Amino acid sequence: MKSGNTREKPETLNEAELEAHPQFASTLANGLAILGCFANGSFLLGNKDFAEQLGMTRPTVSRLTFTLMGLGYLRRDAATGKYALGPAVLSLGYPLLSKLMIHQVAGSAMMALASYANGPISVGARDRLQVVYVETVYANHSNETRPGIGSTRPFLRTAMGRALLYGLPQEERKWVMERLQHVYPDEWNTFGNRVQASFSQLDERGFCAVIGDWRTTLAAVAVPMLQPSLGLPLAFNLTVPSYAVDKKKLENDLGPRLADLVHDIGSMLGAAR
Repeated sequence: MKSGNTREKPETLNEAELEAHPQFASTLANGLAILGCFANGSFLLGNKDFAEQLGMTRPTVSRLTFTLMGLGYLRRDAATGKYALGPAVLSLGYPLLSKLMIHQVAGSAMMALASYANGPISVGARDRLQVVYVETVYANHSNETRPGIGSTRPFLRTAMGRALLYGLPQEERKWVMERLQHVYPDEWNTFGNRVQASFSQLDERGFCAVIGDWRTTLAAVAVPMLQPSLGLPLAFNLTVPSYAVDKKKLENDLGPRLADLVHDIGSMLGAAR
C-alpha cells in the first residue's frame, strides 16, 4: 500500500494498514471501540473495564465515555457508576434493519420453518472477519440455539459463515479468505478444506450443512442470498441440536426447505421494492 493513497478502499486494509493511513480518524475509531466492548454481552462496563480491554489510558477513556454519554450512545447507571448502551445506538442500527424488510415480508414463513425444525432461523452479514446476526426468528427450543441480533460467529467453523463467504462478490471473497488464513492460521488449517467442501455443496444443492464444527452440540444448514436491491450479501441459517438430527435429515429435509424459503424471501423482497 502506498502510504498517501487515499483512493485505497478502507475495507481492503488490514488493521495495521488502516491505522497507519493518513485518512484514518483514531478518535472516532476509539469511540466506536468503546461501544464495541458491549458486543460480548456485557450490560454494564466502567472506565476501568474499557481501559483494560482496549489498552487505553483512563483519561482517554474518560473523555470518550463523557462524549458518548452526552450524545446518547451511553447512559450511566446510578447505582454502580458504570455505563450501559444508550438509546442512540438503536438509531444507528435501525435504518439498516428496517431496510432489510426480512421480518416484515417473511416473518410468518420463517416462523413456520423454525417451528417445524424446532430451531431458530437467523440472518447474517459480514462484519470484517466475522458474521454478525441481523435477524433471528425462533420457536420452542433450547437456550443454546437462541442467537440474538448483534451476536457474532466465526466464518470458517459455521454453516452461516461458509454460506456468507460463498455469496460474497468474487474479489471480496478472495480478500476475506486471505485475511482469515493470515489472522486465524490454526482455524484455517483445520477447517479450510471443510469450507471448500461446503462451497461444493452450495454449488450442487444451494445450501451447506455443518455438524459440530462450531459447537459439538449444534448442527446447521445455511443458504446465501444476495438481493440486488439491498446491495448487501446475506446468509440464512437454521440451527438445531446435533442430537436431534443426522446428516440425512439435514441434507434431504431441512437444507432444501431452507433453500426454498430463502428463494421465496428473495422474490418477496424484490416485489416489495
